[in-house]
This record gives sequence, structure tokens and C-alpha cells, in this order.
Amino acid sequence: MISYMAPGFPEELFEVLAGHIGASVEYETARSGPAPGDDPFGEGGFDFGWICSTSYVDLHQRGTNPSIRLAGVAWVPDDADSAGRPMYFGDVVVRADSPVQCIADLAGRRVGVNDPVSLSGFHALRLAIEQLGEVPESFADLTFTGGHHISLDQVAAGEIDAAVVDSVVRIGRSRHDDTVAALRIVDRLGPWPVQPLVVRSDMDDHVRARVQRALLDANADPAVQRQLERSALTELVAVGPDHYDGVRRVFSGQSLG
Repeated sequence: MISYMAPGFPEELFEVLAGHIGASVEYETARSGPAPGDDPFGEGGFDFGWICSTSYVDLHQRGTNPSIRLAGVAWVPDDADSAGRPMYFGDVVVRADSPVQCIADLAGRRVGVNDPVSLSGFHALRLAIEQLGEVPESFADLTFTGGHHISLDQVAAGEIDAAVVDSVVRIGRSRHDDTVAALRIVDRLGPWPVQPLVVRSDMDDHVRARVQRALLDANADPAVQRQLERSALTELVAVGPDHYDGVRRVFSGQSLG
């Protein structure tokens, strides 16, 4: 298994989940998904991967025989606005004393974004700026920080004026970090489907089904529950391919990363 979700989400979460399906885990911490032209799930590659949904769409539109499909499992954020669904947001945050009140107020300001693949930490804001009729690259000074936690740190330190971050990462961090808890949310962009777990497309259907069942059954494991709670998540639930239709519609044909 490869995870592109750490260190936004703790490595221990993926370790304990991997244990339930008998997999080892490797981490790519520089991006939310594979770089352009890179396919870690091709022949001889990884069997499983936690990736951003934009990467899921990207890998699907690279050719007629995609290397991955959904495992059929997603996590549910511990967030009232998610309403018990596997949905999350791109939270636009500023310091409490910032004059910024809305997306339009970000014009000309330094704004931290995660990486070129990230949905909640980049593309959600890019789309919101475009909806204002503006060109994102000239509207604000968008700076790739390389991670949600880095973005939060830089806003809190006054190094940037604002940032857009994964709502689940922000909530989890705010529960033990008063500095992050004090940041003000300007907007919640979304909701969007949470990051999917994917499997190699040539994985036997029965094996994929056993993996899905094992991960859903893992909800009963106290060690899994501890890591879900630590990550501001409540449970793992079953999802179908239609759960990501909205992401496909928005990003189909676009260059992502």
C-alpha cells in the first residue's frame, strides 16, 4: 500500500488499517497523489493506495485501461457539516485579526495552498476564484507550502495571509493546538468526496470484496477506533463509483498536477 495522505493524517492510521488487509505501507509525503506521468499502480506496482480524488480522476483519464479502481471504502469526518457522510471541505483560514472576510478579499494576498494535486488544499480554492471571474495565478499570490500542517503553521505565524486546507486535518489539529483552533474560517469550499482508497484494476473481484469487508469490519477494532478519533474521523463506510461522479464532472479533461 502507498499513502499520499501523511503527514496530514497520522501514519499510524494507515498502519493499523493496512494490518487488517495484510499489507505493508509506504508513504509519499510531498504530494497528494502521483506526479504527472507517474503511475505507481501499473504492472508490478502497489496493490492499494490512499490518494486524492483528483489523482483518482487523473489516473482514470490517462488511457483506455486505467490501472486503478475503487476499493469501495471511505472514511467519514467527525464534522457536523459532513452530516455523517464521507464528504469534506477545503477550509479557507486566516488569523483572528485578519481583515479578510470572504474569498474576494484574498485578492493580492499571500495564500498558502498544499500541492498541485490537492483538491481541498488547492483546486477547491482555484475553482472558487474562477467562479469570481478571476484568474487564480494573478488574483492572489498562491504559494505551494507542501502540506496542510505547514499551511496552518504559516498562517498562524503571519508568514502568509491565508490558506486553504483539508477540513479534517484542520479539525484534528485544532483539538490539541490552541493556535490552530484560534484561526478563523472564512469559507468552507465543498463539500467534496473524501480521499478514496484505490486498488489495482486487475485485482480479482473476490479479493477486492474481501478487502472492502475487512476494512468495514475494522470499525469494531478499538485500535482502529483510536486512530480514527485521533484523525477527526468516525468510521469507514462503503461507497460506490458514483460517489466520485461530481469530481469526475468537474475535473474531466483537466491537467491535474
